[in-house]
Amino acid sequence: MDFEVAVVKDIVLNDTSKYFTNVGEWNGIGTVYFKKVRGGNYKSEGFAKPYFSNFSNYPLLEELVYIFPLPSPDIQTNNFKEVYYYITPLSIWNSTHHNGIPNIFENKALPDSQKRDYIQTQAGAVRRVEDGSSDIILGQTFRERSNIKPVKKFEGDVILEGRLGNSIRLGSTIQLNSKALNNWSDVGTTGDPILILRNGQGDTGSVGFLPTEENINQDPSSIYLTTTQKIPFQVASTNYYSYKENKPTLPNLYTGKQILINSGRLVFNSSEDHLMLSSKKTINLSSNSGLNIDTTQAIFQTENIYLGSKSATEPLILGDALEAVVKELISIVQDIAVQSLTAANSGGPIPTLNQRAPGWINRLSAINTSIFKSKYNYTV
Repeated sequence: MDFEVAVVKDIVLNDTSKYFTNVGEWNGIGTVYFKKVRGGNYKSEGFAKPYFSNFSNYPLLEELVYIFPLPSPDIQTNNFKEVYYYITPLSIWNSTHHNGIPNIFENKALPDSQKRDYIQTQAGAVRRVEDGSSDIILGQTFRERSNIKPVKKFEGDVILEGRLGNSIRLGSTIQLNSKALNNWSDVGTTGDPILILRNGQGDTGSVGFLPTEENINQDPSSIYLTTTQKIPFQVASTNYYSYKENKPTLPNLYTGKQILINSGRLVFNSSEDHLMLSSKKTINLSSNSGLNIDTTQAIFQTENIYLGSKSATEPLILGDALEAVVKELISIVQDIAVQSLTAANSGGPIPTLNQRAPGWINRLSAINTSIFKSKYNYTV
């Protein structure tokens, strides 16, 4: 297989591309229009299809790719016909953000801003954007950012990085001479696995070529899957006042298997069936502002409920039982009031009772029909 180096001059990503029809329309998505930069056919142009079908890492404009000829889709009728394919961009600047290189053919003098960006070191060419822009047209929508940092690598890591500060690390606890080399390796043993999914990087400075490690408290959105690690996670609320005993360990102090999710907002939605939370110990809901539950029905099946305080001692009243007792008392008092209408003694009627009895009767009748029993809340 003969590999050649080419620079990407265009890429077909949708039906608005000028080469959309040339590459087979939707079957040609990901195809690049290239210009060779080396070899006997220097500057010759053409199309190359992505080599991988289930993994997409499309290049930007001005990035270099390896191209090579392989059988075309017409192999059934002509097994000698070949087309070009390409693999992922060359990491010429060793940058996760982009590896575009300008002026390959024009041989123009670089502007002063780019001269500072493109420097040579003993380790090879290193891309260092320091002014926020390199003036390279990398595509229709992609814009270079000078502060996108690669994640710091440690021995044994398998890492997938996007171009804009998103990454997946299949890593481990890393210690050297009993000293942690990152913020998740204070405890445990070197080699204990950890998985970190991060979308966006926190405020780690403006120098984009210096690597950084994940920070659950600063990165915009993160998911951590741990085994023995202790993650320095500062949660929004640690109000565990409701616990009488066995209070949960603070997240930043817990050591062991756990999954941590952190972002500006979390939404858990079950579109067709139940949303189920299950715990061997307790389920804690801690908030700095409040707890709201909006639903048509709420059922709490438990032996004890404490309202207002974990030290609450006053029992709740049973509505039906209280109503029966109060109605019985009202009936007795009503009977006394009725008798008071005609109450008399040996001297004749008793005016103080006779006159007040009608008011008592009316008031007792009103009370008897307005017992304050909830229509919606129940207990046993």
